[in-house]
Amino acid sequence: MDTKQSEFLRNFANAIRALSIDMVNEANSGHQGTPLGFADVMSVLFNEIIDFAPGKPDRDRMILSAGHASPMLYAAIYLTQKTPLSLDDLRNFRKLGARCQGHPKLDKSIGVEMTTGALGQGIATAVGFAIALKKKGLKSKVYVITGDGCLMEGVSHEAMALASKLNLDNLVVLFDNNNVVVDGFASDFTTPDVTRFSAYGFEVIEADGHNYDEIRSALKMAQHGKKPAFVAFKTKIGYPAEKCGTNACHSRFISKEDAKKFRKSFGFSETPFEIPNEILWKREKFEVVTRADEYEVDKDKLHKIINKIKNDFIQSPAATSTREPCGIVFGELCQHFPNIIGGAADLSHSTSTISEHNKVFASPDFSGNYINYSIREHAMGCAMNGLAIEGFIPYGGTYLVFSDYMRPAIRNAALMGIAPIFVLTHDSIAVGEDGVTHQPIEQLSSLRLTPNLNVMRPSCDVEVAECIELAVLNRKTPTALVLSRQKVGNVRDTHTDNNLCGKGMYELVGFANNGCKKITIIATGSEVTLAMNAKNELKNFDIRVVSAPCLELFDKQTEEYKNSILSGRKLFIEAGSPDIWYTYKTREDDVILGITQFGESGTSAALFEKFGFTVENIRKLLEQ
Repeated sequence: MDTKQSEFLRNFANAIRALSIDMVNEANSGHQGTPLGFADVMSVLFNEIIDFAPGKPDRDRMILSAGHASPMLYAAIYLTQKTPLSLDDLRNFRKLGARCQGHPKLDKSIGVEMTTGALGQGIATAVGFAIALKKKGLKSKVYVITGDGCLMEGVSHEAMALASKLNLDNLVVLFDNNNVVVDGFASDFTTPDVTRFSAYGFEVIEADGHNYDEIRSALKMAQHGKKPAFVAFKTKIGYPAEKCGTNACHSRFISKEDAKKFRKSFGFSETPFEIPNEILWKREKFEVVTRADEYEVDKDKLHKIINKIKNDFIQSPAATSTREPCGIVFGELCQHFPNIIGGAADLSHSTSTISEHNKVFASPDFSGNYINYSIREHAMGCAMNGLAIEGFIPYGGTYLVFSDYMRPAIRNAALMGIAPIFVLTHDSIAVGEDGVTHQPIEQLSSLRLTPNLNVMRPSCDVEVAECIELAVLNRKTPTALVLSRQKVGNVRDTHTDNNLCGKGMYELVGFANNGCKKITIIATGSEVTLAMNAKNELKNFDIRVVSAPCLELFDKQTEEYKNSILSGRKLFIEAGSPDIWYTYKTREDDVILGITQFGESGTSAALFEKFGFTVENIRKLLEQ
């Protein structure tokens, strides 16, 4: 390496260090240690290796899994002068409404590929990015920067094992091997990561993270490998500060006065945020892009296909669970929309997420549209997020009770405003003999507490088709599609071109106006069948049945519409925690039938009877 290039790389790295120090000091909050320690690797990466070109489809993807080190990323992006990111943005780091948030937030216009911060999310979601690039036939690489924190999170094991089994040779993990965590030295708490990644089958490369020749050599080896790569850069956190190499410099540890000394030692002005012009890249024309990788969904085509499926269901009624039509609908859509990609966590047939129209995605033929994630719910959710960011429409199945295992991925999807479809089956105590460990109680309510997440619990095959249509069309909100294992009734027997589920709640059967006491029963999922049975059997009441497949969509309707649904006395029925339904209780004599304890082992019929989900118990409740 010639002296001029070496000097430029050093100046670029020091500019990252200086700006990172300034951002944290200006905000009086943040992390300085990792940006200082990993700046040399960032300098070589951005100046000689990565194709950093926001908006360009075949660009390399850069993911900062160690999101607390965000000043390092923002500084490097600013120095490229390839995006609208400005010095003012850097000055506003961590301030209200700032583009440069404390942890990176998805913003493709400035080259931030995803929201990171919760440890492990970045490295796991990178697997989804790598799958997406393979599906697109691109030669681009996915570079993900990680530290000990991300690697200690269990999801990193799930994700890296998956990446190895799929042989994602376009994935490059850059490990900031500084041996420091907040509570001390990482080696006191974990196994050697180099050994671990060798066991996965990664191409493992080690280098001095402060030696430009070694950094360059290691990165180029990773670029041309035939397996996913793990590059461990030995660094000193906080380098070159006096406290470097210790956990004392994890967060903010350099004062504004000391920052002047650092800037002077770098050969820079002592004034915060001033960088010599010769370090900045020559400004190139850039295009602000927010959804550069989005596939368009032909709404008319989708609606036509869904309507045909709905009509077929109505013309050939059959007793079925709500999970079964899920596979039929997605199987049909996969034939027409190549950006729809399915999968499951070792439960393909149990969740009915696979069909004869699916082909398994596997190396070396990456043309498949179905991913066997195996028993890795959390990694599956993260990978689905990566696929969704890249414009695909991923759906992946597991049991509702195991949604807890991938809750961070569901939350991150909602945060980012992307739209994977989480298929969650075996949705109630009707799972039966599998017992309390497999019977979800609180999951429906806890999922509904997540902002920007549509929780859909359809009651029949027709509603399943409608909910899937809504989920596919909504490209900024993820969906939890909650489905039954037990069979339900065919509650929709008349075809309509309109998507009734789009209202969130809708009248399934109206009042008979027979002079009896009027009651509206509002139910979701399999309990809608129970509500219909009650209407047919309890002749001393005039019962209107309302199906409520999605409360989030109902909440967005006009006040007039909501009042029309919630008028009069009501009975709410759902085989789960009842707390969410108190939101819709408008009268003192409204009644809620739910479950406030864990289930038991037994047949679904025995459990429904025990917990009061019977017509006879409904009669008693209405007579109170």
